[in-house]
Amino acid sequence: MDLIKQYIVQCISTASNNLRLSSEKIEVVAILKEHISKCQSVEKNIQVMKKMTAFSKFAIKLDEIYKFVANSKIDFLKISDKFKEHSHYLIRDLNNMLDVVTPQDMKSYIAELNTQIINVPLSTPTTASRQLENIELNREEVKDENTPEEVKAVKEPAPQPAQKVPVQESEKELKERFIMDDLNEKEEIDFEEFERLTMKPIKQFDNFLKQLEALNYSDDELIQHIRIVETNFELSEKVGFEIITNMQKIFAAALRKIMEKELSPDPAVIESMRACLIVVVAVVRQKDVNITNYLNRAEKFGRSILSN
Repeated sequence: MDLIKQYIVQCISTASNNLRLSSEKIEVVAILKEHISKCQSVEKNIQVMKKMTAFSKFAIKLDEIYKFVANSKIDFLKISDKFKEHSHYLIRDLNNMLDVVTPQDMKSYIAELNTQIINVPLSTPTTASRQLENIELNREEVKDENTPEEVKAVKEPAPQPAQKVPVQESEKELKERFIMDDLNEKEEIDFEEFERLTMKPIKQFDNFLKQLEALNYSDDELIQHIRIVETNFELSEKVGFEIITNMQKIFAAALRKIMEKELSPDPAVIESMRACLIVVVAVVRQKDVNITNYLNRAEKFGRSILSN
C-alpha cells in the first residue's frame, strides 16, 4: 500500500476509534478501508464518491486530506499533529455517513463506484467541454478567411437541443448544498484547540473529586464545575466526539445530582466519575492503552444516574 493510501486509511481508523460503533458500523468501516487500500486510484474514487449522496460530505473531507498528502510539502517533524487534525476532521461526517450506510449498502456503493470509474474516466472531457473546444477552434480557423456573415454564423451556430450533463449538475448542486449547509454552523475548531479546551480543566476536575469525597465543597464550587463541563460537552458534541461527549455528560449529571442531594459522593461514585475523566484523557491523547474497564464502569454509572 502506498503512502497516500496508508495515511487516509489510518485517518479513517483513528476517526472511527473515537466513535462508539456497533458491529454493523465497524463492518462498514472495514469494507471502506479495504476498498481504499486496494483501489487503483484513490483520487478517482474520492471524486466519484463526492457525487454520491451518502458519501458526499465525507468524501469532500477525504479529498482535502488527499490533496494535502499528494500535493503539499510535508514537514515530517509536524506530521503527527497534522494527522491528529485530519483524523479529528473526519469524525463528524464519518459518523453521519455510518448512520445511513449498512454493510450491504456499502458493498452496493462500491460496486457502483467501480462501474462509474471504469465507464466514465475522470480525465475524459465531457461532451459540453469538447463542443466548447471545437467552437473555439473553429473561431480561430475562420478568423481571417470568412466574411463577417460567415464568422457570425460560426459564432452563433444554429440552436441545438440542450444536452444534459448530469455529472456537472450534480457537482454544482453538491457545491451549493455544501456551502449553504455551513451557514448555520459555527466555525470549525481545529484539533489542537479542541484538545486544549478539553484537557485544560481535567486536573481541576480530578482535584475537585477529592474535595467531594472529603465532603469539603460548596454549592458555588459545584455550579462552577458543572458550567465548565457542560460547555465542554457542547463543544465535543459539536465536533462529533461521541465517547467524549457521553463521558462529560455523565460527569456533569453526577455533579448536578450531588448538588441536588440526590447522589452521595461516596468512594464508588467518585471512582466512577474519575473513570469518565480517564476515558476522556485516553481518547483525546490517543493513549495506546486498554480503557475498556473504565469505559464500561463509566457507562454503567451513567445508565444508573441518567435513568433516575
